[in-house]
Amino acid sequence: MRPSGHLRQRSSGSYELRYSLGTDPATGKRKTITTTVRGTRKQAEKELRRLLHTIDNGEHVDPSRITVRDWLSTWLGAVRQEVSPRTHERYSELIQHFLAPAIGHVPVQKLSPAQIQATYNELATGKRRDGRQGGLSPRTRRQIHAVLSSALARAIEQQLIAHNPAEAFRRRLPKVEHREMTTLTAEECGRLLAAVRHRRLYWPVLLALATGMRRGEILALRWRNVDLDSGTIRVVESLEQTKQGLRFKPPKSDRSRGVTLPAAVIEELRRLKREQAEELLNLGVRQSAATLLCGRADGEPLQPRSLTHEFAILMGRLSDLPRVRFHDLRHSHATQLLLAGIHPKVAQERLGHSTITTTFDLYSHVTATMQEEAAAKLDSVFRSAISTRPA
Repeated sequence: MRPSGHLRQRSSGSYELRYSLGTDPATGKRKTITTTVRGTRKQAEKELRRLLHTIDNGEHVDPSRITVRDWLSTWLGAVRQEVSPRTHERYSELIQHFLAPAIGHVPVQKLSPAQIQATYNELATGKRRDGRQGGLSPRTRRQIHAVLSSALARAIEQQLIAHNPAEAFRRRLPKVEHREMTTLTAEECGRLLAAVRHRRLYWPVLLALATGMRRGEILALRWRNVDLDSGTIRVVESLEQTKQGLRFKPPKSDRSRGVTLPAAVIEELRRLKREQAEELLNLGVRQSAATLLCGRADGEPLQPRSLTHEFAILMGRLSDLPRVRFHDLRHSHATQLLLAGIHPKVAQERLGHSTITTTFDLYSHVTATMQEEAAAKLDSVFRSAISTRPA
């Protein structure tokens, strides 16, 4: 006997579907499933036909029995091809350590805003389920919410749930306080370069300070992307480190960009090319257009985290310089550009920001100084005009 079902309208745009799974052999009773879908009557009829078809094929899953953990796992599989491997790893970490332990056992159809609120409260106050102490930062809690909300939004698309219980928190997310940016002055940049002059670390530090390139972009830079005659670099790749290993990917904005080099840096890169060719030749490796500028001694890619770790150790030993991260060298480059009066649009293009708004938001501390300088210049103009006005 083919499975059958029927639907009835509950309210405008909401339909209740009831269909039978047949007789339960253990109890002898007929098992009926009830679920709700949103949309038009035609869409509800289509969903009912789909559910009945899954019963015929033995693929039926009772929507009322799908837990939040089950659905988050399904969602992770669905978005694997839509995001970068590193982003997918981050989603997995947030689900495994925070969402699944807290609400994974709840049927997805019964998940309520109150349960989500209780979970968010625990994550903020330190009652965590990942075994670590202390509450999560606002930034991490916002990431957790983004993952849960996105997964539930797709559950609506699949008509597993009628509404998104996480949507209630969209306007009440924890505020992320931006920490004060630490940058190096031009004089401090010079001292840093002198301190690393005879280390392999010198080259990524030099490129970061001279171009504002990101760590992954520097480690993915190949000689074919560098034109020493015109003094330009094409940023076309970035090196990313994941649990599966290293991978080359497009830059963050998905667009390549050109960066013009200072003359002194061009001279240094000519020196690097000569010395690197000799070093590789001694190892039996020929330098080519595909050779990385800032790779390992054998020409293989350098792990991004290794660069960060080595730089942190170095800064811990340089007591006469501010304790900055490697990424802060990029910020230092941008700050020096803006303080030198370079147009923010040029800074945006060199840094690879998708919009100039991003540049302004990140470097508001510099634009405040620029405002003061502009006001001083205007003051000079007005004072001159006022002093020359007719009596």
